[in-house]
Amino acid sequence: LAISQDLTETSTINITKTWSQEPNGYTYPMSIHVPTGVVPENGFPVAILLHWNGGNGSEIVSQFDNILGCHVLIAPSGYKNSWNLCAENSDAPDIEMVNELVIILQNFPNINSNKIRILGVSNGAGLANRVFIENTNPGIDIVCAIISQLYEPQYHLENFYQPSSLTNPSSEYCGYDTQVTPLTSRKYLSICNENDPIIPYKGGKSFVGASFLSAESATFHIAKNQGYTGSQLETGTTIGNPAVFEFSYLSGNVTHIKGNAGHEMNKTQSVYVKEFLSDCKISQ
Repeated sequence: LAISQDLTETSTINITKTWSQEPNGYTYPMSIHVPTGVVPENGFPVAILLHWNGGNGSEIVSQFDNILGCHVLIAPSGYKNSWNLCAENSDAPDIEMVNELVIILQNFPNINSNKIRILGVSNGAGLANRVFIENTNPGIDIVCAIISQLYEPQYHLENFYQPSSLTNPSSEYCGYDTQVTPLTSRKYLSICNENDPIIPYKGGKSFVGASFLSAESATFHIAKNQGYTGSQLETGTTIGNPAVFEFSYLSGNVTHIKGNAGHEMNKTQSVYVKEFLSDCKISQ
């Protein structure tokens, strides 16, 4: 599958899926941003950006191209501008699309195949968490979930789960019925806000149609999966201006940032994302 040409902003990546809503197939639109300047020795790191419900790929690329200046950014647009977790407008096999996209990207010569990052916002963070739980490609080294933590279908009865077939809002835990152990090699960053009006920080029902874990316990369960053996952190360390609270496990490899920015990110949180993804300065 090796690809001889470098990935550029005019590259065509076609991933088409068929399912009940789209029997003739839906091809995911892809927005691509490639940094100018010299390709790093091992290739550019890539951030696959997963938009919020109602958003699209180009919108999230324009949000992050200033934050992740050293990354190739690639952002698919979901069916009906949403991602299929359970009760969304889309029932698309989005996880299959992401899995395929990662493999395609790993074959471009100017891409670092071991530094594929998944970053999702809101509904996209839910899909990022599905990728963290379900995907087994070791080239995905970091997952970042912004303004949405794990919800109960993904983690219940002390275990992580994936759906064995279609997600179904009327099934128990939405059809997430197959226990899985996520890869332990990945770093993980959670960014949530205690005053989020949409995703309840302390957990429980949301009007998006799902029950969430508390943001802090969700990160703790992920830290345990990644090898942490201590107890859950009760308080975070205050950092930054505006101030946020950092809950750091495993020498920072699993981190939760608690803020006060509603259903958005503040400047401290944006800078933290940049540093967590070890973004660099572009060499011209």
